[in-house]
Amino acid sequence: MTTANQSSTEPVQAKPATAMGLIGKAGYLAMLVGLAVLAVTGVGTFVLGKAPMTHWVLMAHASAAPLFAIGLAVVALTWADRHHFGRAAACQSAGVKTVFWLILASGLVVILSGVIPMTPLFGTQEQHTLYLIHRYGAILCLAAVGLHVLHWRSLTTDRS
Repeated sequence: MTTANQSSTEPVQAKPATAMGLIGKAGYLAMLVGLAVLAVTGVGTFVLGKAPMTHWVLMAHASAAPLFAIGLAVVALTWADRHHFGRAAACQSAGVKTVFWLILASGLVVILSGVIPMTPLFGTQEQHTLYLIHRYGAILCLAAVGLHVLHWRSLTTDRS
């Protein structure tokens, strides 16, 4: 049963973008710190030819992963409304919104492709495929976060 209140034909008024709250900023910082450690230990060892990760590097990588995952979840919950497509009053461009959603999607792929191989569901070949998905998803996530941070810095830099 549809009532008149449920099927309104009036356009939804966009709310003006509000300042980011402390929790959103803390989540973004946690995501950045976690990603920095993950990048140094993961991508850094690969680039330097020291792969696979072992000893303290592997422990640091595994220890930073929850910080990144929690930070990413907080960012998803607190920043998604500001990066919603279709909101005319949002201060971000379509490109920034796209990069934001790319961060969330690639971050989820990285998290899942890092956790799923810990289960007995996949054989050696499938685990190698998940490892490659993890590696290239992480590189994509790192590049997207870099673009997002560069845009954010350009907005906060004084141009006088």
